[in-house]
Amino acid sequence: MGIGPHTPDCSEESAGRVSDLCKKMKSTREKMEEETLIFIEATKSFALEWIQREIEANVPPLKSEDYSGKAETGKKKVNELSRLEDLPFRIQDIVEEHINRNEYWVHRNQLLQTDISRDYLEFKKDRIKRDLTSNIRMILGCAAEIFADLKDDNPEDRVWVKERGKRKYVCILRFSDEMTASLNRYFTMLEELLVLGNGLKEIEKKNKEKGR
Repeated sequence: MGIGPHTPDCSEESAGRVSDLCKKMKSTREKMEEETLIFIEATKSFALEWIQREIEANVPPLKSEDYSGKAETGKKKVNELSRLEDLPFRIQDIVEEHINRNEYWVHRNQLLQTDISRDYLEFKKDRIKRDLTSNIRMILGCAAEIFADLKDDNPEDRVWVKERGKRKYVCILRFSDEMTASLNRYFTMLEELLVLGNGLKEIEKKNKEKGR
């Protein structure tokens, strides 16, 4: 008596779908991590270019000022200038500290939100961008604070505000084209990841119902 072709039962089929979804989620997370690092590198370039422009515009005239006869003031100004000129060399660490945080990057959280409605996705995207923008303002605030101290600006004329004990740049801020493109790619993959995660949850839910 011959043996007929093997027909997988529901449990085998379900296990296969779960395995496939898990592989796709793992691959998507890896791509999102790569995109996260691309965004961080683009942010480093953006911050460095901004700071260098500000240094070129502000440092030469400040260096030419005469601080003779003002020993204490002169020493303070020289120290501030030194801090400012050292800033480009420290910007990579500053960006890493402010931007490379797990709470900003959804793919690093193993527990995904099951809500994949358009409203939730738009809310999540907006939240991520607002958090990143706020921290980039904090990064630029490091330089803005020094500029303000060097120029002896009045508080109302300064380009920063105090937040969480640190300075925050408050002028108009637009992401570079590279940052915008990278974040848009991340958001596209975020939607894919949430859809995959929702599919996995649905299978798990059905399996539980069948097991009752």
